[in-house]
Amino acid sequence: MPEPSKAELRLCSRLRLPDGEAQAFLQALREGKSSRQALVLTVLTPPGYVPPFPCEDTASWGWLPPRVIVPSDPELKPGAFEDYRKGFYYPLDLSSAWESAALSVVQAPASCLDLCAAPGGKSMLMLARFPEAEHVANEVHPARRGILRDNLKQCGAVRSEVAGLRPDQWAREEGRSFDLILADAPCSGQSLLAKGMKNPGCLNAPMVNGNAKRQKGILLSVLPRLTPGGHVLYSTCTYDPEENEKVMGYLLKRYPDLSAVEVPCLAAFRSSLCGFPAYRLLPRDGFGAGGFCCLLHRSSSSAS
Repeated sequence: MPEPSKAELRLCSRLRLPDGEAQAFLQALREGKSSRQALVLTVLTPPGYVPPFPCEDTASWGWLPPRVIVPSDPELKPGAFEDYRKGFYYPLDLSSAWESAALSVVQAPASCLDLCAAPGGKSMLMLARFPEAEHVANEVHPARRGILRDNLKQCGAVRSEVAGLRPDQWAREEGRSFDLILADAPCSGQSLLAKGMKNPGCLNAPMVNGNAKRQKGILLSVLPRLTPGGHVLYSTCTYDPEENEKVMGYLLKRYPDLSAVEVPCLAAFRSSLCGFPAYRLLPRDGFGAGGFCCLLHRSSSSAS
């Protein structure tokens, strides 16, 4: 393997990876073969559905969300099947399903805002777990919002509202509040490398620091819309602690009425980089390219 770049070494240092693990991590980034698919079953899926391809026995994993299946063939093209066109399932990276496992400790919310929703995977996962929730799928960019709307329609999510407000506009929506907010935040996307996709500059400090600043701004803007007793699920598809644990640490310090929530089914993935419950997935874990999640709870006695 070629000598690691300064940016690669800096990331490994921030992740506190021992030499052997650091080498395996960098190799996974360079090989780009860590992507793994999952399929979310939708409201259109027939009862007793049997997919037209073999799927993994995932019972021993202990964390896979409800109504999620994992094809056995990593090279499978699920979009090539008629069942996809019928809206029976929605494909996404297995890492995204892993992140949504944090919702296992959340009681069914009456309302949910998916703040950065396109193309729709996190919304599909939320609806699979909480089908009765009032659901708003938000996407600022018009083209991506169109894709989001099409995906929701194809999968039968006809009760979902599609919105296009910026975070600062949500901050002014004083008449609306949500029991659950999904913030799958824009990030440097370092896990794209592990999928074999090009992402120039994603390891560089200016890119990482710029995204961390943006993530903090997004969360600060949307927190006024969270009900007392409600939850925020923060997630990214990047590795750098600056965009993950440090963003959560900043928020927890600024808002004493927020606390990070233990997620028992993700205990094996608990981050060692912070003193509060947060969870990270790396390519070595075998469940996709990787990601980060942290579930926050607002005190029931908090002023809205």
